[in-house]
Amino acid sequence: MSLGLHENRQRRRRRFWWGVTKWTAALVLVLAAGVYSYRFGTELAEHKVAVAEERIAELEMEVSGLQEQSAGLATDLAKARETITAWQARYEREVPTGFVREMMALVQQKLQAGADEERLAFLVSAADKPRSCDGQPETKRFIVTTELQTGGANDAVSFGERAITVTAVGEAARNANGNLEAWFDPQKPINITFTQLGGKTVTAEGALPLHHSVVAGDDEYRFTVLPGARGFLTVTADRCDYP
Repeated sequence: MSLGLHENRQRRRRRFWWGVTKWTAALVLVLAAGVYSYRFGTELAEHKVAVAEERIAELEMEVSGLQEQSAGLATDLAKARETITAWQARYEREVPTGFVREMMALVQQKLQAGADEERLAFLVSAADKPRSCDGQPETKRFIVTTELQTGGANDAVSFGERAITVTAVGEAARNANGNLEAWFDPQKPINITFTQLGGKTVTAEGALPLHHSVVAGDDEYRFTVLPGARGFLTVTADRCDYP
């Protein structure tokens, strides 16, 4: 009986220690798994942090490059604006506008028509010379030639001791029925001819009143043409020194 009791105690002891051993082994396995998981998670986190830091460094380099590029573009833009401003100032300084441009075009036209360069230069240089005029304008009147009025004793007037003779051609007026009248229509454009001694002629065309200047030698005649009595034009001329 003592022997059986002893064996039972040994079996219980072995079962106890076996249980302790199993739980100890299980605990060790659990701790090992936890340590492995921790180390794996740490390494994974460190790897991600390293990758993120590398990406941050790359982005910082890209941002720095873009900033340098932006600064370069801003410098180029400022230089381009300075160039544009300089060219604009040069254009405004060298390219004529307004009255000067019109005068240059007129000079080119005169040169193309055969005008003497020295004569044009002389006239321009004399532009600041004070005008010297008689101040005693002379007024005359004459009949305008039309389709029905073909001329006569009163179809011309002269100024400056016949230095310049003035004639005119206009469009005949019409009555209420549309029929032509013997006198010109002062509301229509008129053609005026200024003939100098020697036969040189200058014409002016337009609506009345009409202003025109004619140079004859050292004299300049300034004409003002206005409608007068029916069929007549009134011409006023003033003589000035030229140039």
